[in-house]
Amino acid sequence: MLGFLDELNQAFLTLELGHIPLDFQIDTGFNGTLVVGEELFDPACGIPTGTMKAELADEHVATYDTYDVVLPWFGEDVQVQILIGPGKLCLLGTDLLHPHRLEIDYGEQTVRLVQNPDW
Repeated sequence: MLGFLDELNQAFLTLELGHIPLDFQIDTGFNGTLVVGEELFDPACGIPTGTMKAELADEHVATYDTYDVVLPWFGEDVQVQILIGPGKLCLLGTDLLHPHRLEIDYGEQTVRLVQNPDW
């Protein structure tokens, strides 16, 4: 799975959500699956599952709407719960990164997520 570094050297992976490619910033401090910006999320591609409170890095607690969605992940469809966040920011968390290998090469300006063969 390939991604990119932006002009600020932030790492992103591009994933399809409801057949729409979205750029997800890799957030190794986010112990979850995905946050999708409300301006980019199409509710028709998921099933609403309620709300969830989450503590952010600055210790602020936020409440997010949640949805179950099917996501193509390394050639397989997996069901994950996503959080709907403000604006257009999309984040990819550690629940999807684990147990794979994340490679970020700042010199080459490349990002790769390599599937763990035992997954």
